[in-house]
Amino acid sequence: MTMHNYAEKSKFADKIKQMHNAEVNGSELYFVLVYLARENGLEDLADAMLKNAVEDSLHGGMYGAMLGKGKADVEELWRQAVRMYKLEASAQDSLQKMGAEIREAGEPELAKCVESTIEEENEHARRMKAVFDAHGIAY
Repeated sequence: MTMHNYAEKSKFADKIKQMHNAEVNGSELYFVLVYLARENGLEDLADAMLKNAVEDSLHGGMYGAMLGKGKADVEELWRQAVRMYKLEASAQDSLQKMGAEIREAGEPELAKCVESTIEEENEHARRMKAVFDAHGIAY
């Protein structure tokens, strides 16, 4: 049995929504704190919070699926994954343009920060591409 969209017919739908919001918001706050901890050289704190953030994000994903987010159908799951891949694969151009605009406006440190995510975005696309290739999925 799939839990996808389970909350629609559950008397606990409101509780599931609350848990979804708590996990999504909590993971976002953890990620913010990870960034700030790293800025302050607190790598051990950042590492602990990063693990918590990832797990809370996964919890949020589980509750999101229960609320009907995403698709349970495997073919649609692949289509959604391909759409995500395309966003990741096109991020470099968008981020470079944004960085240039920000730099031209006189905020080079902000531009550097935005541009610092480019290689990770490229890696996201490479990871997805490797999985698609392994499964024979067109992208």
